[in-house]
Parts: sequence; structure tokens; C-alpha cells
Amino acid sequence: MSRLRYMALSCLLLITGGLYAQQNEITNIKHALPTITDSMKYVDALNRLSACYIPCQLDSSGIYATAANTIATSIGYEKGQRNALRGLGRYYSLRPHRYLSFLFYGKALEASRTAGDSAGVVAALMNIGNYYQYQGNHPAAQYYVSKALKVAWDQHLDSLRAWVLINYYMINAADTSVLPVAQKALQQAVALTSQYNDYLGSLYVKLFLANETLRAGNVPAAEAQLKGVIATADHQGLNYIAMYACTQLAGYLIWQRRPDSLQYQQRSLSYAVAGGYTGLMLPVITTLFNWYQQQQDSLRAASYSQLALQVMQQQQEDIQEGEADYLSYVFGDELMDSLRMQYQLQHAKLQQGKSNNYFWYYQVIIITAIAILLAILLLYFVRAYRLSHMNAASMAVLREEIRKGNKALQESDDFKNKLISMIAHDFRTPLHNIVNITGFIEEEALTVTDAADMILQVETSAAATLTVFEEILAWIRTQLSGFVYRPGIFLLSDMIDTTVNTLHHLLAEKDIQVQKEIPDAITVNADYEMLQFIHRNFLHNAIKFSPKHSTITVTAIREKEWLQVAFKDAGTGIDTTVLSRLFSWNSQAEQQERPGKGAGVALIICKDFIEKMGGTISANNNQDRGSTFYYRLPEAKKMVLRK
Repeated sequence: MSRLRYMALSCLLLITGGLYAQQNEITNIKHALPTITDSMKYVDALNRLSACYIPCQLDSSGIYATAANTIATSIGYEKGQRNALRGLGRYYSLRPHRYLSFLFYGKALEASRTAGDSAGVVAALMNIGNYYQYQGNHPAAQYYVSKALKVAWDQHLDSLRAWVLINYYMINAADTSVLPVAQKALQQAVALTSQYNDYLGSLYVKLFLANETLRAGNVPAAEAQLKGVIATADHQGLNYIAMYACTQLAGYLIWQRRPDSLQYQQRSLSYAVAGGYTGLMLPVITTLFNWYQQQQDSLRAASYSQLALQVMQQQQEDIQEGEADYLSYVFGDELMDSLRMQYQLQHAKLQQGKSNNYFWYYQVIIITAIAILLAILLLYFVRAYRLSHMNAASMAVLREEIRKGNKALQESDDFKNKLISMIAHDFRTPLHNIVNITGFIEEEALTVTDAADMILQVETSAAATLTVFEEILAWIRTQLSGFVYRPGIFLLSDMIDTTVNTLHHLLAEKDIQVQKEIPDAITVNADYEMLQFIHRNFLHNAIKFSPKHSTITVTAIREKEWLQVAFKDAGTGIDTTVLSRLFSWNSQAEQQERPGKGAGVALIICKDFIEKMGGTISANNNQDRGSTFYYRLPEAKKMVLRK
């Protein structure tokens, strides 16, 4: 559904209170209006006129809704004020002034809930749902129309429920997941409008049934249904329904690429001008202007250009005048104006009739006192608002401090977990090897020579483990206050040599050679222990998955201002399902799918470390065999080395 069609459709659904009106009803109410002496009945008549004019003549509807709101506010007639608020919401939705319409509907909803007006609550919820659908917020639209449907069902408001069902269909017709439910809602609406003899409601439902006929593939029948609606609406003077039906039919014809679509676009615009709905037709006006420009019919193109200019000027005036009207309503300016007018009238009468001086004098004093009291109340509410705003600001600051404290605690907890995982990863393998070697010796399954060699291996492994432990312990001492990145500039080749020496016993077991392709002068700016942890992890994984008698290649290349270091092995490579989430840990199940015990946590820590140093980390499978793990860091620029 195009944006223009949806805009017209959502506006049409706001007319629920006025579709029962006919021209003779409007005439009867207008004739009876001067004879009504009761203020409340007068407001009810104005609201009824506003609702009757909505599908016929928009400007008249707005005039009567504004008058009803003014009088109802001045006399404190809450029901009349609620109906006037809904009338103003309908009026501004068709201008269209969506935001101001939403404000009036929200005020009407609040007032209806306070007064226990179920029908008013249903209407306001339904209208707010249409507002959100037009704004593109489909979940919010579904929420409000579903609430409206529930209230109408619980309160047995069947005649109003028909309109809520139509709204439900309109909001969900384009959602294939709930389309069957929406179609069922439309059929229920057909039955209810027929049950309550809602002639115009049934006419309105035919617009949606035409959509379903078109969806079923019967294009001629859908066109015939819409032409019947246009003829009936034109005869009844329902300019809005005729305008929308012409727009919908034009959409069908445009879809079929038929030339007579232009005729129905022009007819829809004619109905819009007659009813004052031109604010909704700017896209149609633009289409017609472009068409006649292409046909070089400058006279007609100029007329549509002038009409578009009038629409844009009207929208600008609505933005200025409409918002001022609403703010005046909120802050009670209408009541103050009424009191000032009463004061002026009373003062004029005092000047004319001196015989009633004392009476009018006291009247003026009372009115003035009321005005002063209202002013004091207004000042009180302004001050209360400011205090509330200040308290809200203080609470926001406090919440931010709490959030920062929680974040610091979380970071501290994450840091401790990472330290434990890092220590477990770096010491598991060497300690396991030491235990295995000593186990062989205790079982006396070795010769003296083999035992001597293994004792030397134990000594080497223990020394390497002790060295790693002392390095990590020194680094941990610098991190006791939290996770702090302390970079320095180091020779990359020396760091790789240290890593190779640490894991020498694993290399010797599988007779694996480490080939360095690193220029001696290349330096890296990083935290030493964080980077060495990554080196040890990359080399350890490469050894683990490399076949015996193979070679592991460590390379370093410069790319602009970056240094890329890669560890390439000749193993079996990494499964593609594991490769995509190698450096993330979303669940325990994923962790168990990773090759090698403990590798997943270590790689996650590697990614965290490299990002804290301002770099990136990744892995991929080689074209021939094996895989490559690499990281990128900013290249060190100052040649000041730290040991």
C-alpha cells in the first residue's frame, strides 16, 4: 500500500463518529441551534455538527469542534470537552497535522479514562493506533488497536467494535503473518454493520472488500465495487469517501498501466477541494503537475502548481496556529480570556447603570480575585514543574553514577575471570607435561638414559613455566586497580624468540620447525604480557594442530601505518561453522564445538587484548592446507625499546 493511500486510509478510519450523519441531520441541527438555551446541550449539538461534517466538509467540522471546546472548557462540561478533543483530533488528522492530532487524542484518552468513558477510551485508543501506523511504528499500532478491541469486547460495545475490527484489518492487512486474522476481523465487521443497519458503515467496508477482491485476482469485480461506492458517496455528499474511493481505484488502474487512471486522480482531487481535504492530496497534485508538464500543457500545469502552493501554505499555517491553540488549551489561556471578557463587560455595565454600582463593584472584585487566584495557581504549578524538572535531573545524575559504578564492577569481575582463564590456559599444558613425565619415572618404566632425558625436560618445562608465571605475576601487579593498558615499544623478533623458547618442548615432541620472516628492526607498540599471551596462544594452537615434521611460519609485514603479524601452520584447517564464531562465546554449546580444550576462552581473551591495544584479530584457512591466525597493530614510531 502506497504512502498516499495509507495516509488517506488511516484518516478515513478516524471518522467513526460522523459516518452516521446525513445532510438533513446537519440541516435540522443547524436550524435548532439558535433555540437551544442549555449550555451543555448546545455543546453537544456543536460536537454532533463537527462529527457530521467530517466526511463532508472539513473546515466546517473544525469550526464547530473549536467552538465546542471553547464553551465546554469555560463552563466545565467534561463530557463535551472530551468529545471536542476527539473532534479536534479528527480535524487535525485530515488537515493533515499528525503531531497535533496525536496530542489531542492523547488528552482525550486521559480524560476518558478519568471519567470512566469506555466508548471514549476505545475511540481514542483506536485513533492513536492509526497515528502510530502512519508513523511506521507497526508494533505500537498493533498494541493500541488490540487494547481498543479488548475494551470494546469487554464492555459489549458491538457497534463501536465494528469500527475497531475495521481498524484492525487496516493495520494488519499488509502483515502476511496475521493476514488470515485480519481478514476474519473484516468479515466480522461486515456482519456487525449489517446487524446494526449501519448503511454508511457497510459502504465503508466495501472499500476494504474491494482490496480482498483484488487480492483474489478478480480485478474487474474490484473496480466495479469501487465505482459503486463512488456513485453512492457522491449522491450522499460524502466527499471524503468519494475522494478515497477514487484514489483507491486510480491505484488499481495505475497498477494495470491504464490511461484512465488520470481521470480518477482528477476526480479524487475535485472531491478533496470540495470537502477541504487538499492537504492530503499533495502527492496527487504533484503527479498531475508532472503529467501536464510532460504534455506541455502549461495552463493546467500552472493551476496544479498554484494548488500545491496553497496546500503547503495551509500546512505551514496549521503548524503555527494549531500548536498555539493547543498550548493555549493546556495552560488555561482560554479560561483567563473568558474571565477578562467578563470583567470588561461588567465594567461597561457599571459605567452605564450607576444605580447598580455596588452590585457590579462587588462582581468586579470577585472576578478579579478569581483571576488573581488563577494566576497564583499558575505560578504554583510552574514552580512545581521546575522543582520536578530539577529533581528529575538529580535523579538522572544519580542513575548515571550508579550505572558507572555497576559498569566498573562488571569490568572488574570480567577482568578477574580473564586473569583466571589466562593463567589456566598458560599453565595447563606445561604442568600436565611435568605430571606425565614424573608419572613415567615413578612407574620405573624408563631406562636410566630416558629418565635422565625426561628429568632434563622436566627441568626445562618447569623453568619455562616459572618464567611465564613470573612475567604474568608482574603484569597482574600493574593491573590490580583494574584493567589498565600500559603500552611500550618492543622488538617483535625478540618477543617471538621468547615465545618459541617457552614452547620449545612441544615443538621438540613433534619435530616442528618455526620459521621467522620478521625484519630485525620491526618494533611493536603494545602491552608486553598481553601481546605475549597472544603469541603463546597462536603458537600453541599451531603446534597442537600441525602434523609432525612440519613447519610453522611467523611473518610480519607493514601495511601503511599498520603492522600485521601472522602465524601460519600446515594442519587440517578450521571447520567453517567454527571459523565464523571463533573469537566469540555465545553459549556453552558453541564452546564445546571448538577444537581443543580451553582454546575458545583463550581466543576470546586474545581478541579482547588486541582490541584494548587498538588493533584487530582474525583467522582464516589457507588455500592449500592449514590455517593462519593473525593480528594487526599500529606500527611503533618511536625507537625507544623497553625490556
